[in-house]
Amino acid sequence: MDLNNTTTPETERDLAQTPPWFVKAAENFLGLRFEVDVCTLKATRKCPAFYSLIDFGVNGLEVPWGRVNWCNPPYSDVMPWVKKATQEAEHGRISCLLIPDKPEVGYIRACDEVADTIFHMPFRLNFLRPDGSEFMDKDDKKQGPKFPVALILFTPWGLRSPTRHTYVDFRIYRPAN
Repeated sequence: MDLNNTTTPETERDLAQTPPWFVKAAENFLGLRFEVDVCTLKATRKCPAFYSLIDFGVNGLEVPWGRVNWCNPPYSDVMPWVKKATQEAEHGRISCLLIPDKPEVGYIRACDEVADTIFHMPFRLNFLRPDGSEFMDKDDKKQGPKFPVALILFTPWGLRSPTRHTYVDFRIYRPAN
């Protein structure tokens, strides 16, 4: 996927982590607690239970997920994660995927057919490097993202109803501190 000529080092492009505040804000908004981070590194996991292909050889695409799941998949290949979240919803599981919000791309159209809700955001989320530091440009200035992201909610009941689209400012639900 072309992420608008990103300056993120190639070795880190699929390893950028979601800021912890955003995951907590999503939990606060949705009234859920994520139980399994299905695609992560051990150092960047957002849940006590997690799957890590790099650290432990556990491919989240090949194992059953938990009851309520968090997923920030590799943006170079999102579609397998959309298909897996759909399969998991068919088995009664709830999952949230944080993916680029590009309506012209096939995986967003696929989400529009099966997801419960697509949460668009009125801001660009600043991801963190795998070590937790901020991305900086060549002039050592904070680098913002060059594309919007959406939070996609997959639920068993969402498979049988039209997908809802809404805008949510998750910054409002950011935990204090």
